[in-house]
Formats: sequence, structure tokens, C-alpha cells
Amino acid sequence: MGETKLVKGNYGYIDDWKRTKLITIILWAVFIVAMILIPMVILDTKYNAFTVAAIVMVLPAARQAVQYISMAGFHSGSREEYEKIASYVEGKSWMVLAADMVLASESGHMVFNMIVICNGNIYGYAPKQKKSREAIEAYLTNLLMETDVTHKKPVVHENFDEFEEMIMMLSANEPSAPMEAGSIFAGLKANCI
Repeated sequence: MGETKLVKGNYGYIDDWKRTKLITIILWAVFIVAMILIPMVILDTKYNAFTVAAIVMVLPAARQAVQYISMAGFHSGSREEYEKIASYVEGKSWMVLAADMVLASESGHMVFNMIVICNGNIYGYAPKQKKSREAIEAYLTNLLMETDVTHKKPVVHENFDEFEEMIMMLSANEPSAPMEAGSIFAGLKANCI
């Protein structure tokens, strides 16, 4: 595979994160059950220190389960769409491509199949959102205000063809003074689950 798993912004992050979290939950459950049953069989009583320890371990296991449940409805985007956009961004130092970004806000989550950061602005592809396009763009505008880069108005597309056309146009026209995309990307990753 070559790609490092569980790196925010990499394609497949959401599905890999959910798979890892589910394995962790299963391991917690097996360990807790073993902590209760094995000493119960050996000591012939359920009133022992192992039972107390197992009950206390339910709390971190429950935390893992809640995190998994909050992400259960989200999935990685289409591999074909990602590869199309990656081909436009490849070799362009003034553009950064991020995939599978789940941004958390007080009013809920926003899932971006892809985000391209170019010349101090964010161009996102976010199909099937519960929030309106305007609300998502307002959230991204607030994130841009927190960076040192003079910002523009973020653009969010719900249609892949429109998003692809925008990225194709951006990749064909290198800006005369490219702005640093790294600080914007770092800000997005900080707000990402």
C-alpha cells in the first residue's frame, strides 16, 4: 500500500479510522470479559479485585465506542474521484490536496471528500451534507480568519463535475506569488476528527 495509515488528510482515513476503532473496541470487550470470567472460574467467586478493575475499564471502552458511533455514518469518498483530482494537483507546489476530512463544530460534523488549498483559499467537495453550503462556507471562512494568511471566500461544491472543473482551472494557472497552504492545512487538521 505504501501510504501511512491513519494520517488526517490521506485518502481512506475515515474507513481506516473506523476499522481501527472497531478492532480496539473488540479488544477492550474481550479483555474486560476475560478480567471478569477467568478470575471468577479460578477463584470461584465474582467478588474480587479483578471484577472491580474490569468494571472500571468499561469507562475507556465506552469512550472508544462513543467515538466510533459518532463516525459510523461517514465513509471515505470515491477512489476514482480522488485520483482525478490528485492528477491535477500532482507536482503543483502551490496546491495541497486533503481527503476524508471530518471537521467538527458545535453544530455538528462536516464531511469533505476532498479539500484543495490553493493561494490562501479552500476549495471543498462535500456531497450529501446535512448543513447548507452557506453554513459550511461560513465555518471555513472562520477557520481561514484564524490563519496568518489573507483569506478569500471558501468555495464548497456538492457536484463533483463542478469541483473538478474548478481544480482543473486552478492547476492550470500558477499564481504569480503563491501563498503558503501549509498553515491553512494545519488549521484544518487541528479541527478534524
